[in-house]
Amino acid sequence: MSEEFGQLEDGGDGTLGARTPPYISFATFLTFLKGLKNDGVPPQIDKSVLSKLSGGVQGQMKLALRSFGLMEGDKPTDNLSALVDAYETPAFEALLLERLHAVYPYIFKLDLMTATPTMFADAFKVTGAKEDVLRKCRTFFLHAAKRAGVPMGNRILTGSVPRSPSGTARKKPKASRPKEDTVVRHEEKPSGFAAMSDKALEYKLVDLMKEDQIGDDERSAIWTLIQYLTRKAKTGNAISS
Repeated sequence: MSEEFGQLEDGGDGTLGARTPPYISFATFLTFLKGLKNDGVPPQIDKSVLSKLSGGVQGQMKLALRSFGLMEGDKPTDNLSALVDAYETPAFEALLLERLHAVYPYIFKLDLMTATPTMFADAFKVTGAKEDVLRKCRTFFLHAAKRAGVPMGNRILTGSVPRSPSGTARKKPKASRPKEDTVVRHEEKPSGFAAMSDKALEYKLVDLMKEDQIGDDERSAIWTLIQYLTRKAKTGNAISS
């Protein structure tokens, strides 16, 4: 097997690939470089250095660093020190572009201005990774290439790659219609609801007027309301008849 692709690596999800390029989030990769810029590049990159990342992402970060030639074993390389020193300076994009050319020779064989999304995706298959990993590999490359100023055509930038068929697609079962007697209609009243008639309300108001704590003003207001309800009831009866 060609030495340019390195040794078998565990990507943190059980995927072993001799040539698997980074498939971690590019934003996470940049955050890691920024942390090294602030705290300094350590003599070795172990779990304590990666403690802010989850276990699976730690494995992906190690694979990315080794794939980019930024780490050998658990030791950082001069390439990592140079990239960290250049981070957030004008020199960073040029060094990143240099790493991209070293890691993705099979991609730069394409004319990225005219290649189709399918050609772009097929080029990654040389890595031997599974399709779900390859999608992440392509995403990392696109973000890294954009940061490094790699010219790419709109087909690759905006196109989508058809997914490989994985057997006959199962149709979603149609939702069964509820039985008519189980449908709650908006106009129906909740169970136990009883509308109070105007007549019943009048009786309650009369009883209310008899309470000792009711003042003259309140009694006058209640009496006015009773008279209104009485007139309303008479008018309704006249209309219905």
